[in-house]
Amino acid sequence: MRAAGYYRPLTADARSEESALRAIERYCRDGSHTLAHVVGPGDPPLREDDQYAGLVSYLESLGRGEALVVIPGPRHLASTLDDLVDRLTELDRVGGEVRCADPDLPDPLQNALESLPFAGRSPGQNRRVRESLLSKAARGEVLGRTPYGYVAEIDGTFRVEPGEAGLVRRLFDLYAGEAPPEISGGPENPKDDGPTGGPGLRRIAGVFNAEGLRTRSGRPWTPVTLSGMLRNRVYTGSYLRYGMRIAGNHERIVPRDVFNRAQTVMASRSPVRRRRALTPYLLSGLARCWSCGRGMHGQERRRSWTRADGSTATRAYRYYACPSRSAGIADEGTGEGEHPVWRAADLDRAAVEAIRSEPVERLRASFRPPEDDSPGDDQRAAEQRFLEAVREVASGRGGVADLATPLEELRASRAMSRPAGAAFTFDAAFRSLQTAHEIELHIAIASLVDRVIVHTDRVEPVFRTGQT
Repeated sequence: MRAAGYYRPLTADARSEESALRAIERYCRDGSHTLAHVVGPGDPPLREDDQYAGLVSYLESLGRGEALVVIPGPRHLASTLDDLVDRLTELDRVGGEVRCADPDLPDPLQNALESLPFAGRSPGQNRRVRESLLSKAARGEVLGRTPYGYVAEIDGTFRVEPGEAGLVRRLFDLYAGEAPPEISGGPENPKDDGPTGGPGLRRIAGVFNAEGLRTRSGRPWTPVTLSGMLRNRVYTGSYLRYGMRIAGNHERIVPRDVFNRAQTVMASRSPVRRRRALTPYLLSGLARCWSCGRGMHGQERRRSWTRADGSTATRAYRYYACPSRSAGIADEGTGEGEHPVWRAADLDRAAVEAIRSEPVERLRASFRPPEDDSPGDDQRAAEQRFLEAVREVASGRGGVADLATPLEELRASRAMSRPAGAAFTFDAAFRSLQTAHEIELHIAIASLVDRVIVHTDRVEPVFRTGQT
């Protein structure tokens, strides 16, 4: 397989660079990979961001071709676990599978859990779990969910499930379309531009659903589910997990030429999408339940549904909810009957209007620049969700792309917790109350109120001077 090496100087000793390059070369040699390109610090050394940008540019120049990115260890790519995940997700989007040259820890996430800090915590001790997973991967055994089209035998290997395999073959044949005629190329016989493919994923999903076909869980087919299947190399009989690629590991369902043709079609049809920017929650760390006093957590739920024509639609719903409500804890003798839940936009608007309605003199008397830079409940919860997601993917359940949303949520939560600093004045806070910029508005509110008590039908700001 084609590989690109990447390393950066971690010490001033030139021998460390030589050692890093030798480790990359040894990994490629032992794995029978072709080291096609190496991105190093340069002479004179490049800035780290410029060096990394060179790696991304190289991968993009491959035209979404598949390539390994071999690094000596996670610290060559990032200094913290969350920064590493940020770069892993970006490299995954441009076609790079990152592997560490360390033969005992080839998977970058498993390696990072043992070597990189996160949120002030020292690296975890996951050696026993990691050794078990590597042992299973070396034998080509199933880790995580079994791909559609296969079942797991008692010994952990793949076996074709005929009924599901038929749908998989049909999907690839429909999407890849007919193979283009073989053309040798040359000035009198120009090379063909490639396959044009068959119907799109939305149309194929509609056909399958109209025929009453369902996924393994009994749900209708969606373009997202079908796209994931088309990208899965397992259908060619290859097994890839934790840096180990085992060709001919199990019976193939899709011929390699059909699989490759489907990848070409998908690359030609895939638009370059900007990553979704997650909007922070305005009252993060401030909103509290009137009944139990616990912090209200901002949550987002995405609902998808299938239209009559087989196409799908998705909508995001954002709201604040008391964790006691989610846990089913009942109110006792409180009179209002339940812990509150509010749509995020409604609660934000009610809180801002309540604060804006106060006289300027009262707001000035309540003002105090926020100085506490310790993480709040929402930030700690986002950090825990992120760490759990990393551990899930590192254990074989899911892929790097699944970490994009937890990372966005983590960074949004941190942005809302960022202290304003001593230079933040009342005039700046008052001006921010008139804007719609979430982070500035959050800091302004936090400089004026200790908390916002949330009832089922109203809000009650508690100002920093203790006035109500």
